[in-house]
Amino acid sequence: MKKNRITKKNRIKIKLMKAAAAALAAMAALTFIPAPAGIAVAVGNSTTASDTQNSGSDENKTENTGGTTTENKNDKTEKQPASNPERKPGEKPQLGEGETGILVDASSGNTLFEADANKRMYPASTTKIMTALLAVEAVERGEVSMDSQVEITHEMLDGLDPDGSNMALKEGEILSLDSLLKGLMIPSGNDAACAIAYFIGGSKEEFVDMMNSRAEELGAVSTHFKNPNGLHDDDHYTTAADMAKIACAAMKLDKFRNIVDNAHIKIPPTNKTEKERYYINTNGLLSTMRYTKYYYKGSTGVKTGYTAKAGNCLVSAAKRDGIELIGVIFGGKDVSDSHKDSIEMLDWGFEAYTAVTALKAGDMPCEIKVKQGKGTDSLTLSVKSSVSVLVPKGTTVDQLEIRPNLPDAAYAPIDAESEIGTISVLFNGVELARGSLIANKSIERSAFWPVMAMADRLWSNKITKTLICVAAVLIVCCVIAFVVTFITALRRNIKKARRKKRYRRIR
Repeated sequence: MKKNRITKKNRIKIKLMKAAAAALAAMAALTFIPAPAGIAVAVGNSTTASDTQNSGSDENKTENTGGTTTENKNDKTEKQPASNPERKPGEKPQLGEGETGILVDASSGNTLFEADANKRMYPASTTKIMTALLAVEAVERGEVSMDSQVEITHEMLDGLDPDGSNMALKEGEILSLDSLLKGLMIPSGNDAACAIAYFIGGSKEEFVDMMNSRAEELGAVSTHFKNPNGLHDDDHYTTAADMAKIACAAMKLDKFRNIVDNAHIKIPPTNKTEKERYYINTNGLLSTMRYTKYYYKGSTGVKTGYTAKAGNCLVSAAKRDGIELIGVIFGGKDVSDSHKDSIEMLDWGFEAYTAVTALKAGDMPCEIKVKQGKGTDSLTLSVKSSVSVLVPKGTTVDQLEIRPNLPDAAYAPIDAESEIGTISVLFNGVELARGSLIANKSIERSAFWPVMAMADRLWSNKITKTLICVAAVLIVCCVIAFVVTFITALRRNIKKARRKKRYRRIR
């Protein structure tokens, strides 16, 4: 009996030990297994979403009711290897099949690397860079402010795919332009894009016209927009080279940079929402909050994009050692391609190029002729501020060409430090940067400047110049004729006088 009682106790102990072991194992699993990549953290009624395929829409739905989270369908591709082989240091990037790309110097826009950069592609949500650019430029002009209040109307939301990426804006909701821009660029809200379009342009059609006009001004001549959000349209296209120009212009504006450089944002409650919205940036280069594999040190932006026909797109930017580069990848097969190929382009750019100070502030590289000036007819020009250029590593300043761009002359009066012209820095015949040339001293106007001005005006007229030249030629001819006649007559008189003298001697 005793033996049986001991056995029963042992069985109980064994069961307790097994239960404890199972509990410990479960706790360990919960502690050490990371959350799946791409799952967004939700606060209140809002969550973030990444660029995923969803019935042709750009990015996935961004809000779930009840505070639950959504996993990106395309996040599983993060675990897949990139389509291009591993790049060795010094080797140029190799983009995946069907991809186009470009890497440029952010300050000058000069191309460092390109692969089919002028091929027409669908930009997906990278379109929103232009949308944000126009809004921020309107703020810079003083037409609106970042605190301007925007009321969401039915027409702003009409026709949008509810499964597309959005801020879950509600009709009648009032938000600041700043909140809409953050919702546009961080979670890629299609509804935010339309709201901004109506607020800035008055209508979506007018705003799209503004987008196309601005693209043309920036030299993006192979670009045509049909909407402000990048949802697919066969007539909505651009190129990697054009998108780089648009991104360079946008990144020169601090208000734009301050938005796209955020790994995550919070949108305050509104009259239609009780809790704040919280979003994680769809750009995996900015942090490990969305993807654990693509964080890139020094990343400063810019925007992701995805549709079924556009593929995965990424406009990236990063800054290191005083150099900022902007890259564009279009047509990636998955998130891994667009992110990893962007990283390879940036890595190569920082490996292969360096910044060199070609001209220092105060350098005096040239002179210019001065007209109507008092006491001087020339002026030395100096460089207003230092000019740095991005050149292949190993390049020295002596290998750079310095070329002033000046008018034929400067007219007095001239104030000291007034801009007279520009100066270009070239390498192998390609202009890398341009600086300003300023006067190193003041020059007063001469008291005889009206006469000088009249002479300049007459001389600058082609007809007058021709007449003056003809008159000068005639005068010279007359002088020559007079001199020749005078000399001939003189010789004749001399000969005549000699003959007379000989005649007198004979007699």
